[in-house]
Amino acid sequence: MSATLRLALSGLRGRSKVAAGATALVAALAAAAVVAGLSVQSQGGPQVDEIYRDSGRPDLVVYGEPAALAGLRGDAAFAATGPVTPFTTGDVEIGDGSVEARVATLPPASAVGAPQLRTGRWPVAAGEVVFDRATAVEAGVRDGDLVRVDVAGRPSTLTVVGTAVDLTDCFYPDCDPIRLFVSPAGLDALAPSGVERGALLIGRLTDPDAADAAAARLGTLPGVDGVQPWPDTRDDILVRELIFGASLAGFGVFVLLAAAFVVAGAAAARLLARRREIAMLQAVGYTNRQVVGGLLGETLLLGVTGAVLGWVVGTLVAPLLQVGLAAAMGRTGLRVSVVSLLIAVAFVGVILAAATVIPARRAARQPVTDVLRDAPPRSAAPARVARLLERLRLAPAARFGLGTVLARPARSALTAAALAIAVAAVVVAAGFMSTMDRIVSEPARAGDPYDVMVAGDGTGGAGTAAALSAMPEVAGWYTQTDRRATLGEETFLARAIGGDPAQAGFLLREGEPLRAAGEAVAGYGFLRRFGLAVGDTVDIRAGEAALSLRIVGWYSETEDTGEVLMYRAEMLPGATPDAFLVSGRGGSPEALATALRDRLGPAATVRAREADPDELGVFTVALQVMAGLVLVVSLANLAAALLSGARERARVLGVLRTVGFTVRQTLAQSATGGAALGLAAGIVGLPVGLVVLRVLADQVTTGIGAGPGLSQYPSGLLLAATVPAAALAGALAGAAATRRLAGTSAATLVRWE
Repeated sequence: MSATLRLALSGLRGRSKVAAGATALVAALAAAAVVAGLSVQSQGGPQVDEIYRDSGRPDLVVYGEPAALAGLRGDAAFAATGPVTPFTTGDVEIGDGSVEARVATLPPASAVGAPQLRTGRWPVAAGEVVFDRATAVEAGVRDGDLVRVDVAGRPSTLTVVGTAVDLTDCFYPDCDPIRLFVSPAGLDALAPSGVERGALLIGRLTDPDAADAAAARLGTLPGVDGVQPWPDTRDDILVRELIFGASLAGFGVFVLLAAAFVVAGAAAARLLARRREIAMLQAVGYTNRQVVGGLLGETLLLGVTGAVLGWVVGTLVAPLLQVGLAAAMGRTGLRVSVVSLLIAVAFVGVILAAATVIPARRAARQPVTDVLRDAPPRSAAPARVARLLERLRLAPAARFGLGTVLARPARSALTAAALAIAVAAVVVAAGFMSTMDRIVSEPARAGDPYDVMVAGDGTGGAGTAAALSAMPEVAGWYTQTDRRATLGEETFLARAIGGDPAQAGFLLREGEPLRAAGEAVAGYGFLRRFGLAVGDTVDIRAGEAALSLRIVGWYSETEDTGEVLMYRAEMLPGATPDAFLVSGRGGSPEALATALRDRLGPAATVRAREADPDELGVFTVALQVMAGLVLVVSLANLAAALLSGARERARVLGVLRTVGFTVRQTLAQSATGGAALGLAAGIVGLPVGLVVLRVLADQVTTGIGAGPGLSQYPSGLLLAATVPAAALAGALAGAAATRRLAGTSAATLVRWE
């Protein structure tokens, strides 16, 4: 063991600092990718669960009449409940638009589901408000700012005295209404006698795992308007973490694969360069096992060093990749995980061990006398390949460059594979960005086929319907009425759709659109959760109504991770629509919202549909950085491989220089070899990237409930340029790699050592 360790330490001392640093760097990149991928997937859940515990475990939120909710406080399902909390709804002006808000009195700090203060203090007087934290960060609202709140056409100006996080629903902009908190006097000022109020009850269950069953039972009781179980809320809160975490984790596979090929190729090249040193060690008495063990120990010491460095980098970077929760809860702190360190070290160790042992065993078994001869290694290119190069009648520089590549087919294959993965990574990154851009530009892909939402005009919907039908700016509209429904003992979101079915422009993926009473269309998440298919019949309860529905199709939906069932509003006679969803004939949603406000007056709540390109930007930047990282590493590996090949044949190159081989031809031969590897990488990487894009994108869109088949390929121009660009990048990397060697004198080149 001591002899093996001495060999490893001696190899490290004599090793080129550049080569040693490169091996450690590649190991660090691979480890950083592993750690960051693991952290992004797991960092949001613990943060949400912590605030859930701090809030007294709000397992169930029940909406309804105050008297009915007061009677539920003694239900056997509850271990504890907060007080029945009154609230009113209105609009809060944010920037150029407004957002729906639920304004409630503040429950006691010890109550189940009490909001968690993030900044400032709680309101004590009328005119003060604690603002929804996620919305405050998004809109730039700070403590001390004035905000305008409109309740039933009665505008009021309130002073923000703090911000808080509330867990009765997910966070803005994914969910609304946002939640604001005022004093009892403040609520009386906003909603005096005659203004409609609602009430809610938050409870902690005796058995938190029975949240769905409790919601299913309580949701059918008289006076209960809706029930929201914590598992559904938690899934909604973490939906962005699911999207981005899954995407980044899947994309991180490219970094790992590229690193694996780079490490393997670098290890093989180093062992070839040290073949004379290995033979000398054997000549003085070292056994093959000691030689292989020393080489392996040397590489693993570098790899472990790099893995630890990568673990540190991945741990530091992971919080910066968080999206979706940062606005409401702040970015997570550093989560130091020994498990992720062990995983990173194990991964890097396995890659390095496999990449080192196989060529080391082969190098150690070569005859010592053959290796010690003062002659360059013979070309490993098959004779038929050499004859083919002769028949192609290529220029000398091109023939020499291809010969250099083919002389080491295994190393060239590893180099081309690493570059092919980089090409695939670029294709996947571009495809993901195209997919996200398409979802933003076509909101029906996310289940939002409208421009503006209108609610609460004070006429029960009749006035709004008449006004919308008469406005030339309106291309179409439909209504929706949401109910928490039950199927068996599980709850889900059921949505009654009214108006003209043809104007509800949902993206139908299979089956027929929703036309008549008794029919239903489902989100993909609903079908997957309950194991159903198009054509099945389901018996549900939506509030107090028992409905039998035949599923005639499924559509793209992301709300509640696609666990939504839509049916015709005629099956809920007398129910007032929650909202009118309006599509315009052109122009922006904001312009249509302005026209609707002018037409409908202050009694109606009008909000333009919003996208969130800022959060999308974080995701796309992360993809671009990772794709660029893979590409840089792969091109650096390509350059190193070509330089190693050229150095191995330096004596041959020196002979060629003496008979007229010019500096330009020297650069051209290396560029030809690089172009050949780049061409092969592009031809392989392009189709691989398209296949992987489809697989990964389907996993992401299925995970968020929208279903498979929504991925978008990159632009045709990018696809057409991929293979030529890979060949050009290879040529440039090859020329850059041998630029210094090309200027070396022929006399120096012909000296083999």
